[in-house]
Amino acid sequence: MAIAEPTVAPRVNLLNVEQMAQFVFDGFLEFSDLVPDELNEMVHADLLKAVGADGLEPAYRWHITDNPHGFYEESSAVREVHALPSVQGVLQSLLGPGHVGSHSAVHATRPNQMEAQKWHVDGGGRRQVRLPKVHPYSFDILTAYFPHDTPYEMGPTLVLPGSHMRSVLGNDISRYKNIVGQKRLSGPGGRIVFMHEALWHCAQTNETDQWRFMFKIRYNPRVPQRGLFDTDGWDNDEIRRFFRTNKGAHSLTGESPAVVTERANWWRYLCNADELDDPSGTGGHGDYA
Repeated sequence: MAIAEPTVAPRVNLLNVEQMAQFVFDGFLEFSDLVPDELNEMVHADLLKAVGADGLEPAYRWHITDNPHGFYEESSAVREVHALPSVQGVLQSLLGPGHVGSHSAVHATRPNQMEAQKWHVDGGGRRQVRLPKVHPYSFDILTAYFPHDTPYEMGPTLVLPGSHMRSVLGNDISRYKNIVGQKRLSGPGGRIVFMHEALWHCAQTNETDQWRFMFKIRYNPRVPQRGLFDTDGWDNDEIRRFFRTNKGAHSLTGESPAVVTERANWWRYLCNADELDDPSGTGGHGDYA
């Protein structure tokens, strides 16, 4: 069931080049200041309606993907969260106008649940940029919204920065456990994380006596994903320095000369630039690769 979003969002609250460069390297961006506290409290209260003495009430199946009576349809507060100009500005920067939410689900982790989810990539774990007949730089965005405080011990989503540059199937990574560089998305209530569809992630154990909730939407683009953010300064010295000093980041997720070059090409595409300045005269990408 498609989630209605504004067909044409105003070009306000757009990501800047520093934020987009971070997304290119890490595969996600997280924000703690996009949603007012009162709205977070309303969403959390709506989620708690589904919790009974024995767990999730049978009448609420918000954790089921593609439930036609899901949480997005039931909670006006969560719809308001995702319609905020601050949230839409990030989505506009990554996906462009006309983006569509294809499905959503509530992830609810019981108190004292000591079994963690396995590493996986949504949609069966394929890297869309390497499929035939699909534009090489097309990608979906997953939003992970935590309406309440989610400390480390509550088991917030675990991600592996940089893993979006790998091409894997879901079962390829399910056998892994802890990986150097992994990051739990812990923090205060109201955080929204915008993740590349190919980013490795998994839920963790909840070692508290409170329910842990996360609401996720998968968004699909409807336009070429280039020149959508504030590209001012995309090729300045600071950005070049960022690419140069971080080119070896996330080495355990398969960094190699081929990946570095691919990232430079992707950056050029995102910035709507036909060619990068090549001060070396060799036809390479200078500081970007």
